[in-house]
Amino acid sequence: MNRRAGSLTTVAHEPLDDVEVALARLGRLLSSRQAASRLVEVAGVAVSQQGVVLLRALRRSGQVPAAALAAAAGMDLAAVSRQVRVLEEAGLVCRSADPDDGRVVRLDLTPDGRVTAERLHHIGARHLEQALATWSEDERARLATALTRLVDDLVATPLPRPTGP
Repeated sequence: MNRRAGSLTTVAHEPLDDVEVALARLGRLLSSRQAASRLVEVAGVAVSQQGVVLLRALRRSGQVPAAALAAAAGMDLAAVSRQVRVLEEAGLVCRSADPDDGRVVRLDLTPDGRVTAERLHHIGARHLEQALATWSEDERARLATALTRLVDDLVATPLPRPTGP
């Protein structure tokens, strides 16, 4: 609604506009430093926002080369290397040589790192569970399917070139 001359008017929106706005809000929420700070505060851990992303990615993927972790986390390799050093110093991540190619460094969670990653996962999962508490199982399943499809389609679709001036 827009406020004009002391009255409220309804502005018609296209469904794609509403999707775009909702995705922007979700993106801001998921990438918010405040949200990450609340998560680590509730979890009782001292990890940066990027560290949380890496711990979650390692929890899902297990031992992986640094480049694969960067891809899984959606981060560049230099940022991953910096964060891994911090996580190593905290005793949460360890490095090892790839048995098939000694030039490749593999990263994995330490036992403390696994506990921390599980704690972060549990808190995030409980938060999502509570947020979706009034949704039916069918609605949850449709949401998961639609979001997965949307992300896959966005990744696979090139940006269109502008037309006109």
